[in-house]
Amino acid sequence: MKTRLVLLSLVAVTVSAAISLVLLSQSQGRSSESAANAQHFEVRGVVRSLDPGNLSIRIAHDEIPGYMPAMTMPFNVRSAELLSNLQPGDHVQFELTVTEDDSWISRITRVSEEQAAAGLNPDEDREADRVQTGEVVPEFTLLDQDGGTVRLSDYRGKAVVLTFIYTRCPIPNFCPLMSKNFAELQGRLGRAFPGKVALLSISIDPQFDRPEILKAYAARYQADHRMWTFATGTEEQVNFVAGLFGLFHEPENGLISHDLRTALIAPDGRLVHLWKSNAWTPYEVHRMVDETLKARTVVSAR
Repeated sequence: MKTRLVLLSLVAVTVSAAISLVLLSQSQGRSSESAANAQHFEVRGVVRSLDPGNLSIRIAHDEIPGYMPAMTMPFNVRSAELLSNLQPGDHVQFELTVTEDDSWISRITRVSEEQAAAGLNPDEDREADRVQTGEVVPEFTLLDQDGGTVRLSDYRGKAVVLTFIYTRCPIPNFCPLMSKNFAELQGRLGRAFPGKVALLSISIDPQFDRPEILKAYAARYQADHRMWTFATGTEEQVNFVAGLFGLFHEPENGLISHDLRTALIAPDGRLVHLWKSNAWTPYEVHRMVDETLKARTVVSAR
């Protein structure tokens, strides 16, 4: 009997190990496939600002032939050490790597000591003008994916998670990642807090992202419009809302140069938290929504 139990135990261990090896092999295969399909570009540009804490650098880059026109935008790095010897105004050359669901830059080197013309940092102006943590977010009006009017006050009594996107965004860990994360939040928050949370994705490309475009885009992420709304408006309306959260965005060569902002607004309309990068996770937002609905905390923006 003991021998039989030992044999069964050995078989179970062997099967478990085999399954683990198969899963590991599949995972490595997907990683290898993603790496094999990665695109690599040599790019030049001028550093505009640095954010080592969020592993991000904003660069006014030259045209990337066959991929992207010249524009100013943030790029992710894998290590803050890559930014340690840089400063705004530096002319740099770097390698941009783009996979199916991620992008980052590496091999950053200065190509000259020439500095960009001195001027005020627009980030500082936007930070000073935006809504601050704990303040009530002013009313705004937009159009939803069905062409109907949507107002911030429509969500009073619910927690609102708000972000900015545009449907033609080519960087996988910018707008596509925001929408992917919101799709996960739709499931997480909908199950945990039914009827108590709303998701709002606002396009910063109102000339192209008309309601019908947003509706088709929303369908790609299986958006349930009872909870998750996609919105656009006039340029003035969109610029007003973007300004409330300090979002940089401007048209550049047919695309939109922009950074990222995701906000959590309490049921009473106060700004609870502002994420300024793509570093947040659905789990983190879920936890903060839970705390907000229980009125436990208001957290400073980062």
